[in-house]
Amino acid sequence: MTTENDNDKQAAALIAALGPKVAEAILPALQKQVEEQIGGVLKKNDELLDKLAKTRELDALDRLVAAADSQQRARLDKDGTFQPKSGGPTSVRLKKSDARDVQSYRAAKAEAERLGIPLEIIAD
Repeated sequence: MTTENDNDKQAAALIAALGPKVAEAILPALQKQVEEQIGGVLKKNDELLDKLAKTRELDALDRLVAAADSQQRARLDKDGTFQPKSGGPTSVRLKKSDARDVQSYRAAKAEAERLGIPLEIIAD
């Protein structure tokens, strides 16, 4: 029995002596592996955050385009003619006496065509 006790004591002393040395040998390798894994996680995290940000930007852009398209469609007549916002001129008006002057008439007609609205000749 004494040999078993002596063996147990020697084994315990060997473990006590080798434990810190084994830990010192293993610790740098473990530390390197942990740092590599954390680096991979951080890289993937940045990648996913960038993807999420781009998706949000695209969603915002899609909503903006849809709103603009909706507003444009709301300004079209049944026949597809564009109608400017209310408050804008509905026609270029020219007095009958001014319409007799060729230069005034041509200028008013050109302005009406530029604005896409009709030329209206009104009484004096």
